[in-house]
Amino acid sequence: MPKYEVIRPWHGVAIGDVVDLEEVHPVIKANVRAIKGQAAELDPSTPAGTSENERKLDKGVIAKRLKELEIKFDGRSGAEELATLLPEGELEKLLPAE
Repeated sequence: MPKYEVIRPWHGVAIGDVVDLEEVHPVIKANVRAIKGQAAELDPSTPAGTSENERKLDKGVIAKRLKELEIKFDGRSGAEELATLLPEGELEKLLPAE
């Protein structure tokens, strides 16, 4: 099946994603670019190694936990500042496991 790189995203697909399509529908023809040659045969060496899977601080998750613990905080603060308000060991519980 031919592979295409997304150059204009649509719902559920991001720029740079590679999609396998038997035929390209005319509606999305302008949104994809055919990948030819050796580049079409490449696979990622670490399939799980995407930016979405990296451990990172999420301000919303930290703020929610602070509310559950009834700790007052300034909503305009960044994730790093909010993380300092969490009790010892709480931050590790919030971060996704590797």
